[in-house]
Amino acid sequence: MRRHMIVAALGSLYCLIAADPKPDADQQKKTLEAARDIAIHYTSKLPNFICTEQVQRSTQDTVAPTRPTLNQQDTLTIQLSFAGQKEQYKLVAMNGRPTTTPLESLDGLITGGEFGTQLLGVFDPSSAADFQWKEWTTLRKRHAAVYTYRIARDKSHYILGHRADNGSMQEWAAGYHGEVVLDNETNKVLRLTASADDIPKQAGIDLSSVEIDYDFVDVAGHSHLLPAHSDSRMERPDRKVSNVVTFNGYKKFEVDSTIDFKE
Repeated sequence: MRRHMIVAALGSLYCLIAADPKPDADQQKKTLEAARDIAIHYTSKLPNFICTEQVQRSTQDTVAPTRPTLNQQDTLTIQLSFAGQKEQYKLVAMNGRPTTTPLESLDGLITGGEFGTQLLGVFDPSSAADFQWKEWTTLRKRHAAVYTYRIARDKSHYILGHRADNGSMQEWAAGYHGEVVLDNETNKVLRLTASADDIPKQAGIDLSSVEIDYDFVDVAGHSHLLPAHSDSRMERPDRKVSNVVTFNGYKKFEVDSTIDFKE
């Protein structure tokens, strides 16, 4: 009986230790300001690198809601080069077959912004994001703080668009909200979510959302927080589309760097 009482007491003590208190207003401000500074200077701190971006795209026709049919599904393999704080994308394969088709010529959902743009859009002072403490969590074994945020349409960098019949791109800004998961040790963003909540009617889009996961990756012997996975979704009255993206094979960028599309 005594042993059981001791075990129970230790268990209670563990729960008390594990349940970190909510940070006070000053601590929250310091954490968010540190995260803001990191986001603003994110791309300037990145090394020159090259990686493989695998994009699984699906399109679902919803004209007949009672019997929706999946009318397109494909996989894109993209060579992503980052040098001089600029990204370059080159489509190298479609469904495992080499291609020379330009990425920008493809129909369907094409997403981007994982390398700093989304982060900057949330933390840029001009966005005037309203951050609110939510909770502590553990993500990939790292202790992290979760904050919600909301950004009004007139301050937003969240751009929605589609290609018109004449081939031109039409774009609109939308208000949005989401969460940022901040590593408690470094104040870096481990996960960012964004969902449009104030979409202009003329855009013809009912829903748009994205979730990006960042992880620590070794590039040329140094650890950097880089995109690992993203999930983007968009819904229009007659169609649902999604992109699931994985980033892998990070390595130092050299002038003659290439990737094998089979990676």
